[in-house]
Parts: sequence; C-alpha cells; structure tokens
Amino acid sequence: MKFISTKYPNLVVHDLGVTFDNGEAEVADKTTVEALRKLPAELEVRAVGGRPPQKDSPRT
Repeated sequence: MKFISTKYPNLVVHDLGVTFDNGEAEVADKTTVEALRKLPAELEVRAVGGRPPQKDSPRT
C-alpha cells in the first residue's frame, strides 16, 4: 500500500522500518500498514490508492 507524507517528505519511522522518499513510501506488511494509519494526524501521513473499485458485473 502506498502512503504519502505531505508535511515531512523525508520522514523516517524507525520503529516501523519505513522511510519516505520524496513524500512517498510503499508498505507491504499488514501490521506496518495498520501502525502507519494510527500515526498522529499532525504528521500528515495518509494511505493513498488502495484497491481499485470493483466493476459491476452485467446482469442477464
């Protein structure tokens, strides 16, 4: 999952092993994703993207 940090583009979260590069970080570990979501709002770290919306299947 992709995360962005608008306030601190080179943010390093040592406890989680996450380093933002130019405001972006890719995180695959589910536990780390959940931990990043719980960071204080004033850090301005948020998840972006996610899964694409499912298309409705045509009904016959």
